[in-house]
Amino acid sequence: MEISINPVLPQHCNMDDRVCVNILIDELLQRDKAIRVHDGEEWVLEKAIRNKTKILESLSHSGYDMVEFDQGAFDLIYNNGSDDDPIILISDYTDNAISNEVYEAVKNKLGLT
Repeated sequence: MEISINPVLPQHCNMDDRVCVNILIDELLQRDKAIRVHDGEEWVLEKAIRNKTKILESLSHSGYDMVEFDQGAFDLIYNNGSDDDPIILISDYTDNAISNEVYEAVKNKLGLT
């Protein structure tokens, strides 16, 4: 699958984080996963959706987001000292087959495998 990077979304993060989160969202959407977003205080996207632009617009307004889908979640910490290692954005994720598969696909597309 091709990588689709929006160069301006999410708006409030560095480019390493932006690249990683774009790939993460692509990987989930390619697996037909609807996504909702919690920013650590409230549901920014309470209803799970499959619209990449709307998902990206909802991200990075705080220093943390949880990207949740029907089988798990990914915890994202922005500006987490990535220093040219974009995968650092993903601080934790549900340990199951689908989440592990998505995480490995993101690492692969970032050239880390």
